[in-house]
Amino acid sequence: MQLLYIHGLNSEGNSLKGQQLSRFCQCHFPHIRVVSPDLNIPPAQVLELLTAIIQQDKETALVGLSLGGFFATLLHQHLPCKTVLLNPSIYPAQSLRRFFPANFDDLPPDFVGYTTPNGWQVTKADLLWFAQQSLTPLNRPENMMVILKQGDDLLDYRVSEHYFRQQQVANIIVEADGDHRMSDFFIKIPQVIHFLFGLNMPYE
Repeated sequence: MQLLYIHGLNSEGNSLKGQQLSRFCQCHFPHIRVVSPDLNIPPAQVLELLTAIIQQDKETALVGLSLGGFFATLLHQHLPCKTVLLNPSIYPAQSLRRFFPANFDDLPPDFVGYTTPNGWQVTKADLLWFAQQSLTPLNRPENMMVILKQGDDLLDYRVSEHYFRQQQVANIIVEADGDHRMSDFFIKIPQVIHFLFGLNMPYE
């Protein structure tokens, strides 16, 4: 079994949530291998890398945070992976426009609007790529869980809630307060593992 953690913007492969998932599985479910790649590369390359990782193990499940949630949703549409999304970004072509000047349409494709702490130079071409990756109707909404925080300080949780309810995702959890990083994720890991793999915490 393989668990692929897909981090968000401004994060990297050694992210806190990836570490938390890895430590939890090593302690309680050592047969689950947690993979948390660094995705500070152009989005087309991200999708190619993630697809290659998934193809290494047919029993792969996904957890995606923020922008990682967008990639996880794209993958979920085409591959039979159970998926958990944490405060997912649904329209990154829109939300990432905050890094670009108002004359976006006049900018050259290689214009860099933002550089992440780990080196991904977010260009206009990247945003155009995101805009082309429309989220088609989900084929297996029963295989997806979405956890949202009303206190998300970056993305409007109502946008994601509306989208996934339209997609007939029944496993939508909306929690009061919180933050975009979902700082209390560590207490949700047993619930996440149970949904993804049907496993409960072993008796001590």
